[in-house]
Amino acid sequence: MLGAAFAAAAMSSVPAWGAGLGDGNDVGGLVAAVLAPTGGFGKFLLVLLSLTAPSACAPSMYTVCTSFMTVHRAFARL
Repeated sequence: MLGAAFAAAAMSSVPAWGAGLGDGNDVGGLVAAVLAPTGGFGKFLLVLLSLTAPSACAPSMYTVCTSFMTVHRAFARL
């Protein structure tokens, strides 16, 4: 819900957020633009966010890969 609110505000009322969002596909730029007024702390939060996002996806990627290994032997060799 919060992301949708940021995207809606970026398109209509906050020009800096609109520039961060770009053509609508740059979510990282939008988050950086939202956190820009906080200065160095915002950059710190942006780094933390970028480091935690891959670790949140890792368990599901592991599950997908093990599922492929059970489908066919060729996938198990990978």
